[in-house]
Amino acid sequence: MPQRSEAWFKLRSGRLTASNFNRLLTPTGRKPQPRTNKERGPWGNLIIELCCSFLRPDEITFEGNFHTDRGEALEAEAREEFCRITGLTVKEVGFILCKDGPVGCSPDGLIIDWKGNYIAGLEIKCPLSKNHALYLLNGVLPDDYRQQVHGSMAVTGLRTWYFVSYCPGLRPFILKVKWDEYTDKIKNELDEFKEEYRNEYDRIMPLIRPAVEGRVA
Repeated sequence: MPQRSEAWFKLRSGRLTASNFNRLLTPTGRKPQPRTNKERGPWGNLIIELCCSFLRPDEITFEGNFHTDRGEALEAEAREEFCRITGLTVKEVGFILCKDGPVGCSPDGLIIDWKGNYIAGLEIKCPLSKNHALYLLNGVLPDDYRQQVHGSMAVTGLRTWYFVSYCPGLRPFILKVKWDEYTDKIKNELDEFKEEYRNEYDRIMPLIRPAVEGRVA
């Protein structure tokens, strides 16, 4: 299904997506300070948000801003440039969901080999020139996207992910990211989150769903 379509938003509702993986792990591999009380556990507020989004997916429809609009407008151009430079073939996809839990990601593409097998993922960013230049000069995966890239590898099981920063008029920044210890850490966090979410979902949903025929649904 096309990304940002009504069906895409509906499928993502109630599920932890790559854009929120930073709520499980910091770029340095530490657990963020939990924004909840001890009774709810470290991910209590996040789990409540996701439960509510199952019932009200309309509230999570992404409205965007200048940077996301810019990224959406330039994404296809950036993807074509990536393919031209690397010689790789990219297939556009919708939402990829874990088989064993409500966690998923929406890559900017998956790379396929000549047999049509998926071999890597693709994350594209189209920042302003000042930020793009910093990415080029630093030559590493920016901290702001570390959880998203490594978390997407953990979701898909792919061992390689390409990070692309694209800004018209400047040299593209293409970085090949491999599965490493950080990927292992975020995969462990995702596995723990899935288990806690499943348990809390069964407890929370009967309490917040509308009553049906005089009973709690």
